[in-house]
Amino acid sequence: MKKILYKLVLIAFLGTSCSSGGGDDSGDGGGGDTSNSKPTTPALVFPSQNQLCTTNVLNFEWQASTNSDGSSVIYILEISKDNQFNNKVVDEVLTSLSKIITLEKGFAYYWRVKARSTRNIESDYSPTAQFYTEEVPNSNHLPFAPALQSPFLGQYLETGTTTVNLEWTASDVDGDPVTFDVYFGKDKDALSLVSEDTSANTFEVNLDTVDTTYYWKIVVKDDKGASVTGPIWYFNL
Repeated sequence: MKKILYKLVLIAFLGTSCSSGGGDDSGDGGGGDTSNSKPTTPALVFPSQNQLCTTNVLNFEWQASTNSDGSSVIYILEISKDNQFNNKVVDEVLTSLSKIITLEKGFAYYWRVKARSTRNIESDYSPTAQFYTEEVPNSNHLPFAPALQSPFLGQYLETGTTTVNLEWTASDVDGDPVTFDVYFGKDKDALSLVSEDTSANTFEVNLDTVDTTYYWKIVVKDDKGASVTGPIWYFNL
């Protein structure tokens, strides 16, 4: 009889323990699974947007990225001579929040940073910042390359669209006034000049063919004769 009572007590105890353990396994405090979340996007600190640096030896700095699961991150630093990052001069993986780099004097550069978690999940790139290194005495700097605003690269416009506003931004580190030449067409190797020396950073174009890819580019010019040609952008109708 004692053995039977002992077995009943033991079964009851084990049943209570399993119930408690099952409750613990059923959730993580309401936070959900964060193992696949992206790290936050790093914010650039120095050099800042449109900065004319007084040296060509620069300490690039950015703010820390964080992970919702608390794991550590590394950073990918990219510096390029074009704002499409086709001509990178630096592409490094770092654990720190800064890096001292020597660049050529008197050149425009573009830089950005992204974070990568220990699970190989990457954040978005930071917004790109453009800057000039130490100027060459008595020289005029080229304008910065234009940056795309709208339509976004590769965008598909709604069926029936007959016009679209091309929009971009551009600046000059010397503060010189800038004007723009707009090239547009269906053949990226033979774009037509559709607007010359405009001071506006938007231009409306007509669209006459559906199921077509349209291409365009901007040439930025300052009042001292310096110019820079932007990349070819495209959208679809």
